[in-house]
Amino acid sequence: MARRWTAWKLAISAFVLFHMAGTLAWVMPASPMRQAMVPWFSAYMIPLGLWQAWGMFAPDPLQSMITLEAEVSDARGHGRIHEFTKVADLPWWRKLPKFRHPKFAANLGLDEYAPQREMAARHVVRTLGIAPEAFPVYVRLYYQVAQSPPLGSSQADPMVPKTIENLAAFQFDTWDEVHRR
Repeated sequence: MARRWTAWKLAISAFVLFHMAGTLAWVMPASPMRQAMVPWFSAYMIPLGLWQAWGMFAPDPLQSMITLEAEVSDARGHGRIHEFTKVADLPWWRKLPKFRHPKFAANLGLDEYAPQREMAARHVVRTLGIAPEAFPVYVRLYYQVAQSPPLGSSQADPMVPKTIENLAAFQFDTWDEVHRR
């Protein structure tokens, strides 16, 4: 019994140490040491949504509001728009389990998250339920960017047009390519 308890404590301690090291590596300022450490932890941090970015902090916070969307067209010529979750539009009880969604959308524009862009494109095709005979499918991920409201105001001018920033484009030739694990 004592050995089992010791092994359990060691396993928990190792996990906590790994998690703390991963978090520390992720929040480090850009440096050669950070560049060397982040790949060790990315398979753990990214899928769980634990990654960090400094875009919301001073001295240079983001000056715009972004929404992530995808435009999908299939071999038949059908086009569809997929809007990713906008947590701000949800009631508070539905926001709680989705609090990481805005962070995912905001960080998707960073170069280090390029693999997650393809994952997001596959998710869009699966969510839309595109039939196997409609392939190949083309997916374009993009941001709709709106300027933040001016200081002292709670609302941005709704008449100011949003701009489009393309993130990536993908072509999936077969249904199996999208549904593989």
